[in-house]
Amino acid sequence: MSLTQLTSYAWVAFLAVVAVCVGVSTGIDYFAKKSNKPLPKQVMTIDEIAKFVVSEAATLDISGAEKKVKAVQALLDQAKQENKPVTETVAKGAVQHAYDQMQADSEKTTQGEDDNAQPIGFVSGDDSDAKD
Repeated sequence: MSLTQLTSYAWVAFLAVVAVCVGVSTGIDYFAKKSNKPLPKQVMTIDEIAKFVVSEAATLDISGAEKKVKAVQALLDQAKQENKPVTETVAKGAVQHAYDQMQADSEKTTQGEDDNAQPIGFVSGDDSDAKD
């Protein structure tokens, strides 16, 4: 077997592997589009929307329960606009999760400020070191 024959066989094998990979990728894409389950990409988008609607609801001057209702409705409206199938239960969970994350982040920020605080030095009334 010569070097040109080996090179030709290697190219044929490489092209066969690429063709199989493209076929598998196409099959996965086809079945993923047929699936009714939300894909991670869709869940991430819903999560991002939930963060925005929770931040927006936090600025309203109403009770916490009313803020949650408004945020859930805003999330459902936005998901409907983007043709993302979201149930009310999932929307409530996403809003609650975004709120919990916002609270945890604000606690971390508050704790971080306390941890970085330096004590203020006080001058003692003892002048014995100054006289030496």
